[in-house]
Amino acid sequence: MKTNNNAAFKAGAAPFALALALVSAPAFAQDATPQADTATEASDATAIVVTGSRIARPDLESSVPVSVVGQTQIQQTGAANIQDVLADLPAVGQNISRTSSNFSTTGNGQATVNLRNLGSARTLVLVNGRRFVPGLPGTSIVDLNTIPTDLIKKIEVVTGGASAVYGSEAIAGVVNFVLDDKFEGLRVRGQGNITDKGDAGRRLVSVTAGKSFANGAGHIVINGQYDKDDGLRSKERDFSARDIPNRSSFAAQGLFSPDGSFAPGAGTFTFGPNNQLKNYQSANIDGYNRAADRYLAVPVERYLGTLLASYDFSDKVTFFTELTYAKTKSRSRLEPQAVAYTDLAYADGSAFDGIPIANPFIPQAVRDAMIASGTDVLPFRRRSNDIFDRSNVNDRDTWRVMGGLRGTFGKSLNWDISYSHGETKDSTSSGTILAPLYANALNAVAGPNGPVCAINADADPSNNDPNCVPINIFGRNTVSSAAAAYVTNNGQRSTYDARVKQDVVTANLAGSLFSVFGASPVGFAVGAEYRREQSSEDFDTATNLGLTLGNQLSDTFGAYNVKEVYGEFSAPLLEDRPFFHYLGVEAAARYADYSTVGSVWSWKVGGEWAPVSDLRFRAVYSEATRAPNISELFSAQSETFPAVIDPCDQKAGGGDTAAISITRDQLPAACLAIPAIAAASSTANGFTYTTAQIQTINGFTGGNRNLNQEVAQTLTLGAVFAPRAIPGFSVTVDYYRIKVRDAIGIIGQQTSLDECLTGSGAALFCNNIIRDAAGRVKTINALNLNTGSYRVEGIDTQVGYRRAFSSSVSIDTTVRWTHLLEQSQTSFPGGPTQNELRQLDCYSCGRLGTGFRDKVNASTTINWNNFSLNWRVNYLSSVVDDNTSDTPISTGAVWYHEAQLRIGLDKAKKYEFYFGIDNIFDRKPPLFGDTNPVTFPGTRTSANTYDLFGRMLYAGFDVRF
Repeated sequence: MKTNNNAAFKAGAAPFALALALVSAPAFAQDATPQADTATEASDATAIVVTGSRIARPDLESSVPVSVVGQTQIQQTGAANIQDVLADLPAVGQNISRTSSNFSTTGNGQATVNLRNLGSARTLVLVNGRRFVPGLPGTSIVDLNTIPTDLIKKIEVVTGGASAVYGSEAIAGVVNFVLDDKFEGLRVRGQGNITDKGDAGRRLVSVTAGKSFANGAGHIVINGQYDKDDGLRSKERDFSARDIPNRSSFAAQGLFSPDGSFAPGAGTFTFGPNNQLKNYQSANIDGYNRAADRYLAVPVERYLGTLLASYDFSDKVTFFTELTYAKTKSRSRLEPQAVAYTDLAYADGSAFDGIPIANPFIPQAVRDAMIASGTDVLPFRRRSNDIFDRSNVNDRDTWRVMGGLRGTFGKSLNWDISYSHGETKDSTSSGTILAPLYANALNAVAGPNGPVCAINADADPSNNDPNCVPINIFGRNTVSSAAAAYVTNNGQRSTYDARVKQDVVTANLAGSLFSVFGASPVGFAVGAEYRREQSSEDFDTATNLGLTLGNQLSDTFGAYNVKEVYGEFSAPLLEDRPFFHYLGVEAAARYADYSTVGSVWSWKVGGEWAPVSDLRFRAVYSEATRAPNISELFSAQSETFPAVIDPCDQKAGGGDTAAISITRDQLPAACLAIPAIAAASSTANGFTYTTAQIQTINGFTGGNRNLNQEVAQTLTLGAVFAPRAIPGFSVTVDYYRIKVRDAIGIIGQQTSLDECLTGSGAALFCNNIIRDAAGRVKTINALNLNTGSYRVEGIDTQVGYRRAFSSSVSIDTTVRWTHLLEQSQTSFPGGPTQNELRQLDCYSCGRLGTGFRDKVNASTTINWNNFSLNWRVNYLSSVVDDNTSDTPISTGAVWYHEAQLRIGLDKAKKYEFYFGIDNIFDRKPPLFGDTNPVTFPGTRTSANTYDLFGRMLYAGFDVRF
């Protein structure tokens, strides 16, 4: 135990040691002060607007913690996609990304941001303080692939509820991309990436041009970006090159078991390398290595075009506009479809029980074994390598047009009004097999000129299919092109076409009012917003009907609108007095009227106190909301047939052959409260189910139009220390707590049965169950409900030090550290709470998934004349893998080091070359069991958390004219 405590102490102390080492080292600076990075331009030179509030302030402090990533910091990462920059921030959790979406049915290669690990749907993404069109159909989640990296002036991240200021989705916080709409000149950047193993290549070209016109009244900025990421195959890395723990028994040459056991030995057949019939030995010998086909990171190709423009009609009125277009191409790569005889059915719905013994392709030895086993059908398993490719091909287009006017009234009032329309089109397709056609082709008989389909040789002409071609699946590459064309209906593809439309009209008025006690004037902001969201997801007819061998999927169509008004004020109370260098309060409230959930209120209150100019304390409490999205409300309800056991069943789910094992006295009281069950349980046969009755229990999953909004209570308490005695040095420490209630989720069907009858008996569970007149369960639904809760609690620390030693030498250091105190979730009231942190006897360990006890991102840059050297460190504390063994194991902490050297060919650094290395020490990802729920198939690790590429090298040029 002492050893564990020692390890815990060392791991827990690591972030402190890292921060001290970097802060005490010489560091260097950008031209701006630390506070200046948090500013966003406003309409006058003395007031700025900080994300988290719409009130322009004369100082740069905010009661809401704001983490800022400036343009220089973005450039130092060498990132082509801005998601890679955000992923390093300690407040950002596990995102949808190119390394986690290979197995997604749709949306491969999408990029999202997930603050506090509360889900991307609870993070609001803004561009220049305004909503951006969603990229994931059915949600309000923005695809970061659509954000032009080189046009970003800074990123401002507010963690904690901000719904009172910005509306729904801001439960975990807000990410605001501030674009450089005043860029002057021409900038051209090009970059190439490749790993030290010679793979995972990436190319980027970006051109930005900006110019004023009409004697400075107008300004226009245009950016074009192209980048292509080649992706990474699983077979290129040792940790993902092989199926773990075993290969798949669904092999390309097929597996055939006359007795249906598929057990190794003389009764099960497969084929050797030369298509010689042999006895099946094991999956590791005769099986299929699926990892050889998969992607670790899917390839992504992007084309982006952005135009920002403004024109001053007068010194009081300015027109502004933003035009955005982004095309993203991606694809997945999966092993060919695995098919078993149980997956097939004939066109009339009757089951396909196996390959009929009359099929002339069956080898004689296999037919003899069938006769010996007394069966006339042959069960099989086979992979469809020689039939079709089921990997997805994605093509997504996003465009947005925004225009508006802004201006001033008098000296203290600023106003703006804007309208935006955005659309996302997502098209995905993949190859497929039509199950009824496959069944027809396998049901072959001998004909006068060779095998023919049985439906064309029987006495019933009504079932004939002149296109049917018998298929030979015995061995590798034995399927003819004609047979493959038939079972795929001449290459018919499964398709997914999605559309998202968003319209937003906003109007804001902000300024200053009167003063209180002689302090600065009270600031205020009021406004109104109308928003309409529309989304559709349309699968092909065969997928809707379940005729393919993929998932049966239903279409989703839905829309809603919301009308909102808000008000916000910030009131300085005392300034420049003993012990009250500043004292102020603020509050905000937002009322929203949704066409779906009705009236919703969000609000916040907060305050700041600076006893001296060097030290400031801040506190904010808010109630944030998230309205249900289109997918949660309107997704079609799909029928399922769950394997459940009714606690009232006196055979305990045993079906026809089981004996009664539960006496009437042992039945739950809730069962006996149902008259039909009470009566049946008193008879000799008891209350029981037949096997057929169990198998016909159905249920529906999907959307629920009766959902309500989620509600989050957030608290932030913090301090900012910027001593005048140490210019350029600052420390911020903020405690945060977010509690989400009425979170939208699904209650499992067996959970509903158990909780209704043997648990709380609440309507939340019992309302999901429908019984017939005899008391037997007929239907158990699992629709979206407001049932869950989340709790996140921690401490954010940020240290900055910037110092110029001379006109040619400076240092700039930033350390961001998040220490989690709690991360937990509960699926339903009274249900078990899943604690993501406290596991084993390791205080510093979190649970695999979301529970990094500590995450640190540190960066130090040294500038010397025309040279700039940046070194970055990311620290992820140990987590626990407790899903794959009886003895949970700790992964140990993970450190990633990155560096970049920039060389300017002139003093103004208009002509720069740069070289960088990511994951300098080639840190391999920690590996877990393949059955762990947070790993991705074939990776054996948390693919959206740890680096999968290894040492990455890149070089580029950045030229400005």
